Amino acid sequence: MAATTSASTPVTVPATTSVTVPGAAGGAPRPDGRDHLTTDGGARQGGADLWCTYAAVRTLSWLGGAPARPAATAESLLSRQNRDGGFAWQKGLPSDVWATYYSTQALLDLGRGIPHREALLTWVTGIQHRSGGFAMTAGQEPDIWATYYATRVLSEVLRAAVPRAEALAEWLTATQRADGGLGWYPGAGESDVRACYYGATAWRAAFGSRAPGWRTGALAGWLNARQTAAGGFVFDEGSTATCLWATFRAVRALDALGARPAREQDCLAWIDGRQGPGAAFTRWEGYPDADVWASFSAVGALQTLGREPRDRAAVLEFLGRCELPEGGFSYREGSAAGDSLATAALLLTGAAGRADAVPDDERPDDRRPPGPGPGPGADGLARWLRAAHLPYEGGVMYMPGRGAEIRCTLWAVSALAFSGLPGLDAGRLTGWLRRLQNSDGGFGYWHGRASDMVSTVSALEILHQLGRPPEVLDTDALRAFLDSCAADGGGDGSEGGSGNEGDGTAGHRYTPGSPVTCAATAQAARALHLLGDPAAARAAADHLQRYASRIGGYASAPRGVPDLASTYQAVRTRQLLGLPVDGAELRRFTAKLRGPAGHYSWSPLTREAAGPLADALGTLLDRAERLPPLNL
Repeated sequence: MAATTSASTPVTVPATTSVTVPGAAGGAPRPDGRDHLTTDGGARQGGADLWCTYAAVRTLSWLGGAPARPAATAESLLSRQNRDGGFAWQKGLPSDVWATYYSTQALLDLGRGIPHREALLTWVTGIQHRSGGFAMTAGQEPDIWATYYATRVLSEVLRAAVPRAEALAEWLTATQRADGGLGWYPGAGESDVRACYYGATAWRAAFGSRAPGWRTGALAGWLNARQTAAGGFVFDEGSTATCLWATFRAVRALDALGARPAREQDCLAWIDGRQGPGAAFTRWEGYPDADVWASFSAVGALQTLGREPRDRAAVLEFLGRCELPEGGFSYREGSAAGDSLATAALLLTGAAGRADAVPDDERPDDRRPPGPGPGPGADGLARWLRAAHLPYEGGVMYMPGRGAEIRCTLWAVSALAFSGLPGLDAGRLTGWLRRLQNSDGGFGYWHGRASDMVSTVSALEILHQLGRPPEVLDTDALRAFLDSCAADGGGDGSEGGSGNEGDGTAGHRYTPGSPVTCAATAQAARALHLLGDPAAARAAADHLQRYASRIGGYASAPRGVPDLASTYQAVRTRQLLGLPVDGAELRRFTAKLRGPAGHYSWSPLTREAAGPLADALGTLLDRAERLPPLNL
């Protein structure tokens, strides 16, 4: 896979995906893509999802249960550890603290030790920002998500003191806003229940019983004001959907502050109402399908309030059905666990064929998750994607019942537009993007995440496809973020360095403190073009020639091995800017990635089928006259 050139190099395969390809009974994947189809009407990439695995293992441990195949699940988690000691969302990707916490905590719940503890300690302390907060990855700005994960890894997994404790205390204290709630980082524009939970738990992990620096009465009051008449909680002042995720975070945040829900019995009754007879939990009222995250949230909230689920056996049975034969878990039964990236990928390639059309005026019930369409064709896949834009989230979810993510939203918007099928609610998407923009002008993968180049160009490309001008965002701040990611070839001088000091590399980075790459440079050029600066866009695109390989395609770093993801980004940028593309040479390169069954690998070094996302990029490079925007 192209992303494996260096443990410190940003990769172009998404952190939320798996490149394991499921074949029937472990056999070769089918060339038509139908082995990826799921009974919910979508498609899946295959393999265990780390967040699902963590949530399932943690919930089982709370209930006194265990996976049926604990050794296989542990091996799946251990395979994600890198040489630097940190863990990645999947094998081969760089370390991030989100994946590191989930992997290490799940391993502890399974009774397994954590290898390479000294390297892990060095890696975690190395992502602490000079301000005291922690970043998700090296070179990124700190946010409260990452600070929560880092403090828990240090205190609970490694049993180590948090370094530069007073700086951390000041950073956490500065996340409190005038309304009493906590924001995603100091100076954030809104408070959020999740941020309150992450901040309060991080304080407890780092400082134990030491009194927080916040106005704790105001913080507890802000949290309790998020409790609805139904009894559960919403995420923020603008939310209307009472959900288990928000309720769990609110209950746990209050507990960390030594407080309780204002109407505790109403809260318990609402949580109980999310479990049907003989069933596990669902996230929202009226939402019919149980999932791992809802069960995790319900059990965690109930136990914090001194209760157990009414039907413990039903939860354990459901979690058992979510376990995969190869180890690890999905969010519901694997055969029904579609995801938006794989579904969009099959729609883009037409791999599943076409079924009877769905009338344009027929829409699924928005309170339901994606359900079976008219068949495995384009119309059924499109209906799944439209249904994944649930009314409770502004963007498209990676998996229904999970949070909205910007790359998944881009893939869904692009797949529907490319296929000429009815799209998503443009007004909701535009409002969501406005809220998602960070104070530094950039965008992160989801609400509250620090900014990166992939998410920032994705926001602009979503708006462009919706016919909305970039000016619906703060374009001055957005341009400033792009400029902060630019390198002039003389080294970046940022804290921690980029790995490019003095090498003369010019172009753009994934984040201001990370290395220059082909993909980030290509994405920056497109972003500058969409912001109406063709000269700057062309200047950025001129650097792409440094990444062109003599054997065809483009590499992540100069003189590196060309890969599918970098090549897609470079070719898409050249097309958008009207620069020539040698089609014959491009097809010679993609032929090196295409296996006998027609599936594509990420790198010519492997020739192994890499799943529906690689198939989508490879097929489009081979066949499409103009590439749709797809970022990873």
